Amino acid sequence: MCIRDRLGVSLYFIKPTTSRGNLTDFAKTDLPAGSNKAILTLANGSKIVLEDALKGTIAKQSGILITKTADGQLVYTQQANLSAADAGSSAALNTIETPKGGQYQVNLPDGTRVWLNAASSLSYPARFSGQQRRVILKGEAYFEVAKNKKMPFIVNSERQNIEVLGTHFNVNAYTDEQTTKTTLAEGSVKVTLTNSSGDTQILTPGQQAVVDRQIKVRSVDIEEALAWKEGIFMFNNENLESILRKVSRWYNVDIEFQQNELRTKSFNGTVSRFGRVSQILKTLELTESVHFKIEGRKIIVLK
Repeated sequence: MCIRDRLGVSLYFIKPTTSRGNLTDFAKTDLPAGSNKAILTLANGSKIVLEDALKGTIAKQSGILITKTADGQLVYTQQANLSAADAGSSAALNTIETPKGGQYQVNLPDGTRVWLNAASSLSYPARFSGQQRRVILKGEAYFEVAKNKKMPFIVNSERQNIEVLGTHFNVNAYTDEQTTKTTLAEGSVKVTLTNSSGDTQILTPGQQAVVDRQIKVRSVDIEEALAWKEGIFMFNNENLESILRKVSRWYNVDIEFQQNELRTKSFNGTVSRFGRVSQILKTLELTESVHFKIEGRKIIVLK
């Protein structure tokens, strides 16, 4: 694995880097990576802390069994025979919410699989009914939508709506990001602005819709957009402020810059998401253009 600053200096950290005298010693202040943790809020308002729940069935509603698997997935399974009450029940929403330092996978009753990144939430009915499968996303998630031509799958977020019949795509809709990004890996999606313009674009695989007040479509590296799902931080000429927003969410830390000009310094590279936070900080320090200090759950960016 390597990382390099925009001056083009490549640096590798396959071997331990602690022998380099210019690297900060984080031994006493290091922090662990995030893990599978989330809170499930049922339609009746009851909350289940998923990392504390035992594997097996954790709830039942509207003819749906909700189970937690041994590897930390949340699975919704429709029972074979619905009662009249279940069949006619309203599709009140469940919400799964990951904190900073958390991620989770949820398998919806239609067979759709969703990977939820840190500091994100997904609201959805326990059982899809009617003419659409509609969910609400805050934050970031990767969707593998089960095909159903008679019931389109709709993802609502703050700036946009996405409509698909069955496909694979990633949505980054964090409120602290300037834009919302939808990246298509397979199939096609229709992206529509929620503002009065109603602008709409159709994406093909390898394209990304970047949404602010309008939709801009560009070709991107899918591997980079989906790296978080594979347990990797991947940076491609990305500024330090953007990189550290990702670090902040995944390691549950605050970020403080001592000099504003450091925010725009750009880096390229690939780093595991499952190492301790010192791994990524020391790797960035190898460029000798930035240094860090950890105080509690705060990372201070130094010249």
